[in-house]
Amino acid sequence: MPHASRPTSDRHLFVAFCLLIVWAPIPLGSNRVWAMQLLQAWIALISAGLCWQVTRGQLELAPALRKAWLPTAMLSGILLWTLIQILPQPLSPLDPYTRNLTSGYLALQKGIAYSLFFLCALQLLSTPQRLERAAHIIVLSGVIQAVYAVLVSLGGPSFDLLGLKLIHPSKDATTGTFVNRNHLAGYLEMSLAAGIGLLMAKLESSAPDMGWRERSRRMLRALLEGKARVRLFLVIMVIALVMTHSRMGNGAFFASMGISAVIGFLVYRKVSRSLVILFASMIAIDLFIVSAWFGLDKLANRIEQTRISEEVRLDVNANAWLWIQEHWLSGSGAGSFGSQFPAYRTADVSPFFDFAHNDYLQILGEYGVIGSAFFLMIVLSSLWAAVMAQRRRQNQVLRGMAFAAMMGIISLMIHASVDFNHYIPANAMLFILLCAFAWASLSMDSSRQKRRQS
Repeated sequence: MPHASRPTSDRHLFVAFCLLIVWAPIPLGSNRVWAMQLLQAWIALISAGLCWQVTRGQLELAPALRKAWLPTAMLSGILLWTLIQILPQPLSPLDPYTRNLTSGYLALQKGIAYSLFFLCALQLLSTPQRLERAAHIIVLSGVIQAVYAVLVSLGGPSFDLLGLKLIHPSKDATTGTFVNRNHLAGYLEMSLAAGIGLLMAKLESSAPDMGWRERSRRMLRALLEGKARVRLFLVIMVIALVMTHSRMGNGAFFASMGISAVIGFLVYRKVSRSLVILFASMIAIDLFIVSAWFGLDKLANRIEQTRISEEVRLDVNANAWLWIQEHWLSGSGAGSFGSQFPAYRTADVSPFFDFAHNDYLQILGEYGVIGSAFFLMIVLSSLWAAVMAQRRRQNQVLRGMAFAAMMGIISLMIHASVDFNHYIPANAMLFILLCAFAWASLSMDSSRQKRRQS
């Protein structure tokens, strides 16, 4: 018989999971070996705790763990393919002279950690309340990044408690606790998506014969009754996003919001008017009013002054195609771009590049068509789960969290065409968490879970 404490037996693990979300971006996006090892140990302890409780019968497996078999299988495929790549000849299909075994081992360790993180998220986000709390934690983490970034940018070195300006003193862009402004932008894109999902979760369906006054009243209630804090947080994060001056970061955010809104209009049939008001207010307030005071003109000038011929990243991509053509099927090995690319770069690319500034090209070159197919299936299946959850679920929290997952995934996938956010551990983990949001929202038995206490 189930114990009375079973529903809350993993509460401490959920708290540790939330703390992990907040911590991950703080030490330079965890893009250092020691920081990534700390994350791996953290995830391993949470995973071990969950396994212990399941084996002792204190915890039931969440429905999402059983139903999210496709992304779980694809993650396993990535791990298996990475392992095959680093095996000695003749077991490995790679040329032994192209492999970077050290990077391969590190990539395998990261892959295991990300896979366990995904499974932990599916298990711990077992109720609508848990999903909503996790979204609040994501927003809180984004606000911490935004406030730190704005204070350092406007207040000077005295506010730079982590000393990040000592790493790149010549850069005047807002970076938060990341080194690169584009990575802060990527993190804020996904955090903003989580915040918008929280607002979506409070939208009320309107009857066909409901007057405009009642619709307006419900909309104001959704925005002001307990939601003013979330709305303020969104404004703060938009300010920081604009101040990063990241062209694709800002473009990806607003493009994903538009794409997701169109999908939402088709799915949220009974609340489509509320959606129009919500997104219209966000565009009016965030883009045209608030952002205008915090560097929107500088961002616009940077976009206008962009010359395709002077973008070194495009030359890197052109050279990377030569690398991909030689390793298109099986790849040159996970994490091998930094060691392989110098042999293919031309005189136009003088700086050293350890990442391709295009996640699609780098994944294709390192994992080949075989390994890249696993990544593609994870993204497509998670987007499908997010859309289906919005279409099928009646619980507004589940629908809102599915919307957050869809918007965040679309945004970072757009940004991935010119940057390497998926290779930054903090951003990769948040992306994986949003994929888990989609599957948890689709798979959760909300009628039964409502009776459980989280």
